[in-house]
Amino acid sequence: MAPMEQLNEIAYYAVTHHPADARKVFSEATDAEALGLGSCMISERFTVKEAGALAGAVAGRAPSLGVASAAINHHTRHPIVTATLGSTMYALTDGNYAMSFGRGAAEHWKAIGLPVITEAVLRDFIGLLRRLWTEGFVLDHDGPAGKWPVLHNRSGLGEGPPLGLVAVGPRTMALAGETCDFVVLHTFFGEQATADSIAAVRAGAERAGRDPDAVRIWSCLAAVPDGLSEADTVRRGVGRLVTYLQVYGDVLVSVNGWDPAVLERLRASEVFTTAAAAGAIDATADTETLLRIAELIPDEWLAASARGRSEDAARTIARELELGCHSVILHGAEPHEIAPMVAAYREIRPALARPVATNPGLFA
Repeated sequence: MAPMEQLNEIAYYAVTHHPADARKVFSEATDAEALGLGSCMISERFTVKEAGALAGAVAGRAPSLGVASAAINHHTRHPIVTATLGSTMYALTDGNYAMSFGRGAAEHWKAIGLPVITEAVLRDFIGLLRRLWTEGFVLDHDGPAGKWPVLHNRSGLGEGPPLGLVAVGPRTMALAGETCDFVVLHTFFGEQATADSIAAVRAGAERAGRDPDAVRIWSCLAAVPDGLSEADTVRRGVGRLVTYLQVYGDVLVSVNGWDPAVLERLRASEVFTTAAAAGAIDATADTETLLRIAELIPDEWLAASARGRSEDAARTIARELELGCHSVILHGAEPHEIAPMVAAYREIRPALARPVATNPGLFA
């Protein structure tokens, strides 16, 4: 049998189930490679999901896959350690690793004693990383990201991995266009939010004098395959969405043009406040609680996801490419679970506006 053509425009997220089982990273990578997926995305959670360890596991198990840390937070590691992670993974994957950052939640950073991440900080840190990888050292850095007498990364590579941002609001999208090689749009973006985000990325690139067509744009669709149990379906759809609403609901509602009164009613409900007090709702709430919360969520808010029949999910994936995204992440399901929708997508796969590379941050 001829090997399956690799779909460099399609990726999955590693180890997304709760409670997280880090060992799943191995079987997922093997299945993803067999399915012909292009990349594995890794989103760090401060449990058993350290991004560097998972990235190394994927690279060792499935060398055909691109790998991206999407996202990590720049200030949870010393800059030398972050640069070392990037150069190590770039070398291990023969140039198929990319690194992206997120802003995270301001209240969380305050609670654990770390500074809030701003646009100025990210801009400064991204420039710092690029200098470390190309020049090998930076002396007497004093900028928004921090102050360091000596930073070094004498990797001998001459360059580092592509850099990106995982973004929600339009200002962060514009920053990605200004400074980055790629950007990952947030999950549960409707069509207008996706179009507006793409425009913001391109505008940011143009203002910075960069080619707006040189920034690779990833859509991120929550994947809720057909045939799951009711408990699994509601956790992967409603559970994931309301967990995002816990953290940055105002921004997500604003970007999508949703009714903020619905969010306020949700936040005021006893079922939501009780569930939120226990932690991340998708990780802690039981099925009964999630079903009660589901009654407060408009179906429109869940529509931007790859769900239902495989043929319907495939059309949703293709539609993201029609809107102007270059690639699509299927988030929240293991590769073997999304196999039917990937097979259906192959049947209708559109011609790509721009061919994309195995490296998640680059074009072909």
